Amino acid sequence: MNARFLTDEEKYHAVKRLAENKTGIVNKSWKWNQAMEAILDPKTWIIFLFNVAINIPNGGLITFGGILIKDLGFSPIQASLLNMPTGVMSTLSALMFSSLAARWVNRRCLVTMLASAVPIIGSIIVYSLKSTNIPGQIVGLYFLYTYFGPYVVGISIAQANTAGHTKKNVQYSILYIGYAVGNLIGPQTFRESQAPEYTGGFIAMLICYCACILLMTLYWAVAAWMNKKADRARISSAISSVYQEEDPVDQFLDKSDFKQANFRYTT
Repeated sequence: MNARFLTDEEKYHAVKRLAENKTGIVNKSWKWNQAMEAILDPKTWIIFLFNVAINIPNGGLITFGGILIKDLGFSPIQASLLNMPTGVMSTLSALMFSSLAARWVNRRCLVTMLASAVPIIGSIIVYSLKSTNIPGQIVGLYFLYTYFGPYVVGISIAQANTAGHTKKNVQYSILYIGYAVGNLIGPQTFRESQAPEYTGGFIAMLICYCACILLMTLYWAVAAWMNKKADRARISSAISSVYQEEDPVDQFLDKSDFKQANFRYTT
């Protein structure tokens, strides 16, 4: 609303679009009831655990990615050069899967699960192939760096399914703690005594990616159950003639998703 580069008409359409999403507009007054909702919302903790799981491989790869390539027999300079495409893989996976989630309406959980399957393939390739199979090892390592795709889509699900400015802030803080915890744990899964195979690190990655799929399946089930519960409440209200059409003004109020009768959770 304060963007100088937008015309008044563009500001109107921008705010209107946000209102239709029912996620609220900026309201900087702190609301304790929304803070408690964020803490008590089971979806918050599912995504928190997802963030921990998806970032354990991230922490390990950031710390040991170059070393893993170097241990295949490359010089430090060659290892640095071969490590450059990993950033490209991360960026491409984020763009590809976020674009797919945008086009495949109401299937973000499924897209996140599919995205998590790609680094699983990478983990299996690296773990199962012999270290002498250098091309295969490099391909497997590059596949591991597609972890950024499910991370981006997973975070977008949390943002899309949370309304209320205070609730969003509290939830995002919790999710960021999960991001930090995962990155702290990741390097601990790679032990120098296991070099150059680093068996423990790759087993940890495989477990974490599988856990991400299970957690996203759980999130999908919880969101679908909450949608059905809301639908039953609306039908009951309509039968008793209590239900009324939503006031358009309500779309602009700083209400949490729990307080909006017509809020639909993205699955």
